[in-house]
Amino acid sequence: MRRKTMMIYNILFLCFLYISVASIFSLMYIVSDFLNLGCIIDHYSSSLHQHQFLDLFTRSFYFSITTLFSVGYGDLTPFGISKGIAIIESLIGYVLPYAIVINYILYNPKFFRKNLHK
Repeated sequence: MRRKTMMIYNILFLCFLYISVASIFSLMYIVSDFLNLGCIIDHYSSSLHQHQFLDLFTRSFYFSITTLFSVGYGDLTPFGISKGIAIIESLIGYVLPYAIVINYILYNPKFFRKNLHK
């Protein structure tokens, strides 16, 4: 497989991986909100707006993405069990890039040696 094709494949795989992880955690936030175990409060929207299902979905996905990439803008705050879910998600967000790099180094060292000498 050519190097450019392999790089495009890896980038698409990483995008799919991050979107999948963020979607799973977003679903966990939605379920915890439905079960009244924890919620995510948006400090810049009205209470009426926050009770709409579409807003719950988009708010949960947005919070999940910002937590996974450890950005955390501060406009949303988790409460209840959502705090624990956010801690686990941020831990995965910190560890995942290192695990991916180590995976490529350990399981594909010939690829790096071959490309370093070009």
